[in-house]
Amino acid sequence: MRKLDLKLLDDQLVSPKALTAVAGGKHTVSVASGLRTLSPALLHILREVQRELGSTAIERDDDLSSNELKDISDRVARRLGFELTSVERDEILVHLERSQREFGILQELVDDPKTSDIIVSNFARVDVQQGRRNLSTDLSFPDADSYEAFVERLLQKAGSTYSTAKPIADGMIGNYARIHVVHKCLCESGPYLTIRINRFPSVALEDLQRFGLAPRQVFQYLRGMVASGQTVLVVGEVGTGKTTLIRALASSMPAQDSILVIEDTPEIVLEHPHVRYVYTREANTDGAGRVSPAECIRAGMRMAMNRIIFGEMRDAEAAEAFIDVCASGHPGLSTIHARNASEAISRLELFLGRAQKGVTRQVVYDQIAKSVQAIVFLDLCRQTNSRRIMEVKEIGPVAEGVIRQRDMFEYKVIQGRPTWRVPTKASAHRDELGDVGVDLSGLPDVLTLEN
Repeated sequence: MRKLDLKLLDDQLVSPKALTAVAGGKHTVSVASGLRTLSPALLHILREVQRELGSTAIERDDDLSSNELKDISDRVARRLGFELTSVERDEILVHLERSQREFGILQELVDDPKTSDIIVSNFARVDVQQGRRNLSTDLSFPDADSYEAFVERLLQKAGSTYSTAKPIADGMIGNYARIHVVHKCLCESGPYLTIRINRFPSVALEDLQRFGLAPRQVFQYLRGMVASGQTVLVVGEVGTGKTTLIRALASSMPAQDSILVIEDTPEIVLEHPHVRYVYTREANTDGAGRVSPAECIRAGMRMAMNRIIFGEMRDAEAAEAFIDVCASGHPGLSTIHARNASEAISRLELFLGRAQKGVTRQVVYDQIAKSVQAIVFLDLCRQTNSRRIMEVKEIGPVAEGVIRQRDMFEYKVIQGRPTWRVPTKASAHRDELGDVGVDLSGLPDVLTLEN
C-alpha cells in the first residue's frame, strides 16, 4: 500500500472560486493536491463496471479480487469500444479496489492511528486532522457524482439520511466513526463530510494513562470522585478527547447503579450491567417530532436511574436540565466546550442565565456549586503535540459572590518533560474519597508519567 502524501494546509492554496470550478467538473486536476482525476472516457467505463457489479463495490460483503476486477473492466471497455492500456486499467482498478473497503478511498486515512478527523470539502479535496493540525492529502474521488453517492451510502450505513429539507445529518458507523454531513445546498461546493474517528472502541482509565493523558495518581483521584458519587464536568475544545475520557470515567461507576446515557449521536457505549441509552431527535420536515435534551433528562428522572451521562451541553436548555438533575441528587458526567476550567463555569453561567431570565447571579452560582464538584480540562500540549489533562479543579461553595475553586492538578512542561503540579493535597471530598480508598495526602508536589 502506498504511503499517502500529507502536507500542511496553506490557507492560500485554494480560492473559493477555484474550488467551485473543480466541484463543477471544469478541471481535471485536483487543485488541493495536484492528483489527476479520471478522464471522461475512463470515468464512463468505471461507472459501467460498477453498474455491472449490481451496485458500487462499497456495498458488497465479498471483495472481488484484482484479477476479477481486471476481467470485468476489460470486458466492459471492449463493449463500449475501448481498448484499455495497462496504465488506464490500473487507474480504474485503483478506484474499484479502494471502493470495496468500508470507507472506500478514505480507508487508509481511517486506518492511520494518527488521524482523528477526516474532512472532505468536495470530490477533489480530502484533508485530515492529526494532533489538531490540518493536513491535505493526495486523495480524490473520480467526480462529484461518485462522491455524492459515497456520502449517501455512508449515511445509510450510519442509519441516517439528508436532503434539501433536512440538510444536516449525523450518525455512527459501529462505535468508532461519527459521520457528519452538510448538504451541498448549504455549501459553496460540498457536500461537506466530516468523519471523527474514535481510537478507543473500548477504553479504561489505564488505557489513557498508558496513552500519556495524565499520571496514574490523577486518574486515581478522578476514579475516586466518580465512584464516590460526585459530578465531574469534562472540558475542552474539539478533538481533545472529552468523550473518550467520559467513557473511561464511567467505568468507575458502581456495578449496582443504574446509568442513563443521553446523546444526540450515539458515541458513548459502556460495558456496565445496568445502562440504558436515550437519544434526542430533531424535528422532521414538517417541524414535528423533536425530542429535546431536556425532555430526555426529564424522562430519565422517571426511569429509576442513579447516574446520568449527558453527551454534551451545547445550549441553555440542555445545561439547565443537566444542572437541575444533578442538583436533585443524581451524580453525573458531561462535557462542554471551553478553553479552560474557569471558562467552563462562565459558559454554564451564561447558559443558565439565558434559561432562567431574571434570576440573580447568586442563584445561578448556587446552582452550579451544588451540581458540579470537579472540572477536568483537556487540551493538546503544543510542546509535546500530545493530548493531556491540563488542569483539574474542585468546585466549592459560593463565598462573597464568587464560586470557590480549588486547584488539584496543573500541567506544565519542565525542561521538555510533561509534569503535573499538585497545588493542594486536601480535597473538599476527603471523606468520600477515603471511603473508596483514595488518599491524596501522600502525593509528591510534582507528578510525572511512568515509563
